[in-house]
This record gives sequence, C-alpha cells and structure tokens, in this order.
Amino acid sequence: MPRTVRNFHCYTIALAAAYLSIACPADAVELKLLSPNAMKTALNDLIPQFERLSGHHVTIFYATASKLVKEIDDGRTADVAILSPEQIEQLEDDGKVVEDSVTPVAKLEIGLIIRKGATKPDISTVHKLKQTLMAARSVASGDPKTSASGEYFSNLLERLRIADAIKPKIKSLSSSTAAIEAVAKGEAEIGIGMASMASRDGTELAGIFPAQAKKLKSYAVGILATSDHMQAAKDFASFVTSPSSLATFKTNGFEAP
Repeated sequence: MPRTVRNFHCYTIALAAAYLSIACPADAVELKLLSPNAMKTALNDLIPQFERLSGHHVTIFYATASKLVKEIDDGRTADVAILSPEQIEQLEDDGKVVEDSVTPVAKLEIGLIIRKGATKPDISTVHKLKQTLMAARSVASGDPKTSASGEYFSNLLERLRIADAIKPKIKSLSSSTAAIEAVAKGEAEIGIGMASMASRDGTELAGIFPAQAKKLKSYAVGILATSDHMQAAKDFASFVTSPSSLATFKTNGFEAP
C-alpha cells in the first residue's frame, strides 16, 4: 500500500476511533441494528470497522423502512434503528426512541437501473426521462405502499402526467431490492431504486433522475428505548454519523445529510 494511502487510512481509522468508547473484551456486547435495505452496501463497509474499533458485535436486520417501523411499534426489541428522520421522530414521540438521540446520517438519490452491459438510456432531462419510460417494455418498482422509491416513482409518474401510459408496464414488487433483482433476472427491462443498491450482480446504475424529477431520501439514526446497551448504542450512533463514516457513505452513492 502506498505511503500516502496508508497514512490516510490510518488517519481515517484514528478519527473514527475518537468517536468510540473502546470496550474491554469483558464489556463487549451484541448490538441489534434495524436498517432499511438501501443502507446495506454502506453498512457492509462500516460495520466491520465499528466492530474492530469498539470490540462489540453488530447483528443487522434488514427490511423496508415501513416494515421496520411496524416491527418497532409491535414491540420488537433492538438497540439502534436507521430510518427516515420523520419516522425516527414519530417513534420518539411514541416513546419508542430515546429522546434527543436522533442524528442525521446521510441522503440517498433514486435512479434508473438497467442490466449490466445494456445500453444506458439518456435521462439527463425530464423530456428524455419521459421518452425512456415510454419506450421501456417493462419497469420494475417497489410497491408504493411499502417502498420509498416505489412511492416516489408513483408520484413522479403523476407529476409527469404519464401514469396511465406507464402503469400497465410496471411490475410492482415488495421492495426496491426485489425490483433490482427483477432487472438482473431479465424479468423487467429497467428498474427504479436507490442509487446505492444499483451496482449488484447483473445490474448497474443508468443514471440519476434530472434535477426537476430528483428525489433525495434522508436517513437518521436513533437509539431504541428497548436497548439494554445504551453506551454501546451511543457509540454506534456516534460512529455512523462521524466524518470518516460519511466518507464511506459517499463512496457508496450517498450524500451528506
């Protein structure tokens, strides 16, 4: 590893460590984290760093944000949750999230997803985006009732006044993850999903929607009132919102909160 890269890596780790209370082996705990599917790529990079720096172990349960909120409302026990700021704040009002523990994490853009190697359509303007959607044989999208990207896409079609023409071609699935998988399997020509989830086996990001149609999905972290490991949960919240973690989020398609 070149010296400049090695030095930067060491600096990043040291900076992250400053946000943690390092646990002795006897004090190490298992943290339970609830997270939307869209966070998976970034957390795949961040969780091993946190575990190495803190000594704690993190178990993650991934699902759609709406399902996670329902699980928390129904009494699911965990230590930390990553959801939209509005969802976290509502849970705080309901006594499910520790007061004043809500911290912004990152924002994520929604874009158009295609099979890897396919010709990338031009969606640089709203007019060209409409042409692409009209020309597509099929479009995979999350169910608007359970998927943030699906809800956004449904509203976008209404705003663009092409809902009646596009809806017969939509394959409505349980989540944006399922929509991306449908594209990978050739079950849909294009898909709508979070930018961070686009580069999977068999798929890639065709592009982010133009400014007039752009949507940023915000995420925040909150400590759940059911946590038995408050200090470790605080350490995780501090770590995942630290400058070094933001740099990792950015490499995975996110933006600053």
